[in-house]
Amino acid sequence: ERLRDGQQTVKAETMEHLHKFASEGLRTLVLGVKDLSQEEFEAWKAEHHKAAVSMENRDEKLDRVYDIIEKDLTLVGATAIEDKLQDGVAQTIANLELAGIRIWVLTGDKQETAINIGYSCNLLSP
Repeated sequence: ERLRDGQQTVKAETMEHLHKFASEGLRTLVLGVKDLSQEEFEAWKAEHHKAAVSMENRDEKLDRVYDIIEKDLTLVGATAIEDKLQDGVAQTIANLELAGIRIWVLTGDKQETAINIGYSCNLLSP
């Protein structure tokens, strides 16, 4: 868990908002904050630099450094934006389907978001 203890209420409210945003097909961003002393930051920054310039296992080392700083956060809330399809996407998909080309969509989005995107580009119909 990345959040500091005692935030159950704000976490539950934020989760409700995230589900609502996802069901509307919106992209979400969750915000957290943590106060650091200058000494804490400088120590973390030095560790980050070592990991970033490492020639071996750089990604794993960076993940460990990020895990150090990304804990005991205070949940601020969440925001959402509409991520509109680029111009011509729906028509391009329609043309591909008319040509008999099968279309598969793979995504890391929440299911609700993926379904809304499917409707907006006419891959799904109500």
